[in-house]
Amino acid sequence: MTCDRREMACRLWRRLEPERWPVPPDAFPAGTALVGGAVRDGLLDRLGERPDLDLVVEGDAIALTRRLARGHHGSCVVLDAERSIARLVVRGWTIDLAHRMGDDLATDLARRDYSVNAIALPLADPDHPLELVDPQDGLPDLLAGQLRAIGEANLLNDPLRLLRGLRLAAELAFELEAKTATWIRAHAARCGTVAGERVLAELE
Repeated sequence: MTCDRREMACRLWRRLEPERWPVPPDAFPAGTALVGGAVRDGLLDRLGERPDLDLVVEGDAIALTRRLARGHHGSCVVLDAERSIARLVVRGWTIDLAHRMGDDLATDLARRDYSVNAIALPLADPDHPLELVDPQDGLPDLLAGQLRAIGEANLLNDPLRLLRGLRLAAELAFELEAKTATWIRAHAARCGTVAGERVLAELE
């Protein structure tokens, strides 16, 4: 599996075309990893022209985003000051940077919503080969076309994730894993507690 993950990581890296990014990968600090939709969609070979990039960094993500905005003529939008999440907008690209939660990348990924969104690709490092990090077994789910929540508590941590599950299942033509479908049905009413603008942004 390690060999397969390395081959998949190299294929994903080529699809991401990092040479086109408005900020070169080596501008980000050591330990930075690409996570979320760009990894998922890249593995499925469905990336857009300018994919939204979500990066996890070890240090202060807001300070880093401000520094990159100054250096690359972009703008910084603070998304969550408490959790240190910011957005870098530069030359039509959107790059979200978030402070890593927990002691390591695996801990951060365990806090996410669905297994296919909990696959990470540490940015290219001359001293280490490219390899996917997948502690939640998202790759088997991705290959099987299955959407599986990491845990019920993860969904309830942000009820918007319940709606996201339905959106992703429809968008990707994936089957909802049985327990995940049960959780979404059981807690569907909680979507009513989510701010309308967040619901709109999710559906758009």
